[in-house]
Amino acid sequence: MPAAVSEAVLRGRPSYCERMESPRPGRAFVVYSGLRLALLLVSYAVLVAVGADGLVALGGAVLVSALLSLVLLRPQREAFTSASIARSDQRRAEKADRRARLDRTEDPPPAP
Repeated sequence: MPAAVSEAVLRGRPSYCERMESPRPGRAFVVYSGLRLALLLVSYAVLVAVGADGLVALGGAVLVSALLSLVLLRPQREAFTSASIARSDQRRAEKADRRARLDRTEDPPPAP
């Protein structure tokens, strides 16, 4: 095993493969936000096609897309939530593990 790899393993750092398998709330957020934006644009286009003018169409599109996203984008919202919770739990566990390793490696105070 190369020295850099063995040091990382000994220190308890996650490997590249472990980091890539970790939850990705950023990706879920981008998907959810992109779909919300698409709903807004489609709602606006439909309202303009129906005959609503600028500000009324924009306000209506915001309202319609918000309501539609509650129903249509529930799976994406739940995926983002679960990825965020999993990532938070993972980071909390890593932090506890790091603290435990630091507590084990500290030298005991000298006796008086």
